[in-house]
Amino acid sequence: MKLSQSPCALGGLALSAGSVLASNPASCKSLPGDPGWPSLEAWSSLNETVSGALIATVPQAHVCHLQPYRALNETVCNELQENWNFAQTFRSVPNLIHLACSDRAPAEIMNAYFQNQSCDPFTPVERPCELGNYAVYSISVSGPEDVIAGINFAKDNNVRLVVKNTGHDYAGKSTGKGSLSFWTHNLKSIEVVEEYSAPYYSGPAAIIGAGVTAGELLEHITPMGYRAVGGTCASVGTAGGYAAGGGHSILNGVHGMGADNVLEWEMVTPSGEHIIVRPDNDYKDLYWAMTGGGAGVWGVVLSMTYKIHPDGRVGGARLSFNDSLVEPDLYWRAVEAWHSWIPAFTDGLDGGNTAEYTVSAHAFSAISLTFPGQNVEAVDELMRTFLGQLEDLGIAYDYTSRSLPTFYDHFDADLGPLPYGPWPTNTVASGRLISRSTVQDEESNAALIAMFRNMTEYQDGKFFMGCEAMHVKETEHPKNAVLPAWREVASFCIVHGYWDWEVPREEMLEHKNHLVDVIIPAYEAVTTESGAYLNEIDPLYKGDWKKELYGENYDQLLGIKTAYDPDHLFYALFGVASDEWFQDGEGRLCRA
Repeated sequence: MKLSQSPCALGGLALSAGSVLASNPASCKSLPGDPGWPSLEAWSSLNETVSGALIATVPQAHVCHLQPYRALNETVCNELQENWNFAQTFRSVPNLIHLACSDRAPAEIMNAYFQNQSCDPFTPVERPCELGNYAVYSISVSGPEDVIAGINFAKDNNVRLVVKNTGHDYAGKSTGKGSLSFWTHNLKSIEVVEEYSAPYYSGPAAIIGAGVTAGELLEHITPMGYRAVGGTCASVGTAGGYAAGGGHSILNGVHGMGADNVLEWEMVTPSGEHIIVRPDNDYKDLYWAMTGGGAGVWGVVLSMTYKIHPDGRVGGARLSFNDSLVEPDLYWRAVEAWHSWIPAFTDGLDGGNTAEYTVSAHAFSAISLTFPGQNVEAVDELMRTFLGQLEDLGIAYDYTSRSLPTFYDHFDADLGPLPYGPWPTNTVASGRLISRSTVQDEESNAALIAMFRNMTEYQDGKFFMGCEAMHVKETEHPKNAVLPAWREVASFCIVHGYWDWEVPREEMLEHKNHLVDVIIPAYEAVTTESGAYLNEIDPLYKGDWKKELYGENYDQLLGIKTAYDPDHLFYALFGVASDEWFQDGEGRLCRA
């Protein structure tokens, strides 16, 4: 079986036959053009082994450039420009087939930094479309045999491996120059088990394929009377890096972290074994590590068995205020008051309340306040306390409340429209956890908000905070590797900015450097008792990533990584054991 000669396969074929770049050291993975790069015959043989599931990468934006594909299409390019900042543009979506090759676009990169202007719709048409950081080939995984074949091929041919589901990861775990990618996004099965039973849990569960997103899971289980913990961005894959990295959600207050809901993993290990990983079988150490210890370094997940929960009414509200009618100092006093009130808010009524909110230089906006099980009267009663504080400060506000019959209805109203949601992908971002002790102490809370204010004033509002207030419920669950700081969190806040395609890349890199060199160190200085979320950290981060992302768990995680992947076949930036690799000047992954 030969690789397809369609426009959606030309890129990988051309690169496979490309000119020699350099003589790569034996300690480095090969790149296309290196003497050790597999021949076209070798790739064709792999394609036969996986029954035609091997896809050679052609970036979608090749239609915006004259070379090398000679497929310039201004109409499609204009559509790509209009949709480039939305997650659905970068995945296999039937109604976006007209957008170039999006139905077979397994290697697309969301993060503008990793796109690296190698082939985007905003660079000049005369500039050649190149692969850059894109995976060269992807296997559209349909079962364990595909993964085993890919692992064996990578071992035999010294090729870098990556694992990609939806590709949301800020740190670029799901892409890599010169790589073969396992694309798990088409594993879309959902099976509801009404009476799952194990020594560590009895109740309803769902066995979901690795490609199922939060929005798709909710659409499937809501008519059956259930809800599940999932990302606030509905297009994130629940069984991918989300649950493996911890998994924050507007349901963390009632159902724990996403990782706390994992009952089993079905996976293929780096040695090529197809196994079921549970907290009570021979792989209990691997269960602990995979469940909160990060994605992309343990093997390839095919499916996950996951708790689902009886659905019910959800109270909701929105709140916003700004400094348009008051002095800036009063506005920031209100922001400070909000943060000091967070523990009372999250624990109020029956507990489990959460808030999605943003803080900019001049405005506060809580776009989704979530009160599981509550009616409007209860919501208003709890909120009256903080609204009174705003009134005492003389700050006008907009406030609305409601109660909806299902979690799906609530999620769709605030964070929809489902199944994708409103969130843009062109973000420059890095976050940290803020502990309850920080906001409960007047002095440390004031220092935190002073840092917020300084951060938002950079270049008149280039950055803002996007936050989720919560108190993670300590549900009954098997032990896992979730960063312990999540158990004491009051709010998780990400420093956000947006990538502007109309300014030079060098200017955007200056903003990223300001983020990692100035803002994040200042943020760390006022949140010393917490940590950072390994799924949402800037790839240029320069701090102590082992401590901040993994805490006391790192040494144990490293031991498990070494036991199951002694050759470190699977690598991901800031993943366990990632410091044993580096990228050389041409992008090769090399042993340190």
